[in-house]
Amino acid sequence: MFKKITLLFFLMSLALYGQKNAQEINSFTKDLDQKIPKLLQEFTVPGAAIAIIENGELVLQKAYGYADVDTKTKVTAQTGFNIGSISKTIAAWGIMKLVEEGKIDLDVPAENYLTRWKLPESEFDSKQVTVRRLLSHTAGLSLHGYPGWTPDDRLSTIEESLNGRNNGPGRVEMIMEPGTKWKYSGGGYTILQLIVEEVTGQKFEDYLQAQVLDPLGMTSSSYTIDKTILDNSSFEYDNFGEQIDFELFTAQAAAGLHTTIEDFTRFAYASLFTHKDNKKYNSVLTHKTVEDMMKPAPASNGSYGLGYQVQSIPGVSYTLKGHGGANTGWHAFFRVNPDTNDGFIMITNGGSGHNIYRQVFCDWIQWKTGASMGDRCIIKPSVAAKLKAIIDNKGTDNLASAYNDLKLNSGDDYNFSEDILNRFGYYYMGKKEIAKAMAIFKLNVDQFPESSNVYDSYGEALLANGNKEEAIVNYKKSVELNPGNTHGIDVLKKLNVDLSNLPKAFEIDTAKLDDYLGKYQLAEEFIVTIAREDNKLTAKPTGQSMVILVPMSEDKFFVEEVKAEVTFNRNANGDIESMTLNQNGRETFGLKLKE
Repeated sequence: MFKKITLLFFLMSLALYGQKNAQEINSFTKDLDQKIPKLLQEFTVPGAAIAIIENGELVLQKAYGYADVDTKTKVTAQTGFNIGSISKTIAAWGIMKLVEEGKIDLDVPAENYLTRWKLPESEFDSKQVTVRRLLSHTAGLSLHGYPGWTPDDRLSTIEESLNGRNNGPGRVEMIMEPGTKWKYSGGGYTILQLIVEEVTGQKFEDYLQAQVLDPLGMTSSSYTIDKTILDNSSFEYDNFGEQIDFELFTAQAAAGLHTTIEDFTRFAYASLFTHKDNKKYNSVLTHKTVEDMMKPAPASNGSYGLGYQVQSIPGVSYTLKGHGGANTGWHAFFRVNPDTNDGFIMITNGGSGHNIYRQVFCDWIQWKTGASMGDRCIIKPSVAAKLKAIIDNKGTDNLASAYNDLKLNSGDDYNFSEDILNRFGYYYMGKKEIAKAMAIFKLNVDQFPESSNVYDSYGEALLANGNKEEAIVNYKKSVELNPGNTHGIDVLKKLNVDLSNLPKAFEIDTAKLDDYLGKYQLAEEFIVTIAREDNKLTAKPTGQSMVILVPMSEDKFFVEEVKAEVTFNRNANGDIESMTLNQNGRETFGLKLKE
């Protein structure tokens, strides 16, 4: 009886989430048609394209906005976009093609296929780095993601990139025991890129074109950025809608695929392995292989398969497979549900494009399932765009009063967070406009005087401007607020500042570390797992990378990677029962879940 009831519930779920009538579809797509242009304007994103598959049928495929703002060239379904890390999913198809042909074994050491490069020696066993673990980000490797190269740069070879000539992130190496934890590694996919070349004797981009992209009908897509691709591509734009350099990638498998919404939709159909016409869409892999790629891999916390992310929608029996992607000026998002033959794809050409697809995806999920994605769907435009317009027209003399006027009169319309101002300041630092950066960092100090990070950033700008003594004052203040600010301490040491009167980093009793361990639920779909590595606490938020917690006091910790504070709250008996996350000026409370 139990099996019959379970099967009935499953079939009811498919009926509920897999079918919408023509009127409902028409109403929803009309709403999106009105919403997307407004979002593009609000977030200063020039262009976007979207495709939605409903119960196996393509119900929306449309482009919005501009591929070239200056010439007013519009985005079309044939306009090219970089899709960032979604490149990994298509690259995984290339690996799995070789697996099906018996040329690669998923569970043997990856080094068996490598002659041109070897993993650096470490305390861990390199033979445990298998192809399966590289595909699922469970190989214990470093290097999360790659910045791109400009057209004027000399691209590294794959071997040079793996050894550290990759524009910043450093070499790829083993940093934890393979097969024990999930840690996202674009570097792992560069190893897979090299394996493809070693096994096939071809360039990675040529093999993927011939064996995956062309057979899927993705003939306007390529890992090779040649004249044809460039002529059909959108330009890329920053957070303020300003055109920026076109980026190129040695790490093609990790970040380098260029595609169109038409081609991307073809790949979505190929991923729908239960579709009645799947053989027409997918002549590359068996449906069994694609199904296996979408199953959560061991040690992935149920969140990642072989090139596919796995996302369960809280409160409903609706699980999506796909990937997200972001490079400078590009944002893309891709999800399919093979159980119901649904799909959602969106690509954008602006630095704030993720704010567009997140809101539209939330709308789609609510329309499909009735489930709300919570606070993650409530996104306000950055106040930085308004401030930049003010600075461009009037300079920085009255920046503080203009900011305060905006906050008073339009407080609900924009994101006024500390992080927004901090990134805005670094925008000008990157452009070497130090005076403007200083004005913004000073504003941030005035607005968030209890934050260690704002003083650190202001100190950096002051130092770049030659204001050494004032920079020292701000770095000291930063360390006073957060004695665990190793960056500030290092700068002060280089400036030969006496640190004896500054507070020392708090040394927590390691015997008490186990008190903090457990899972803390900060939202319905957002859980932070606190674990221990030797004498340090780590935090692993849902779907994100692990970070280190640096103690500031017995129950207060700082997270350097994301500039956040975590406070553990105790009950009357002294037992930890919850946590408070303070990030970007916003506090989020989460109860500790019972084991």
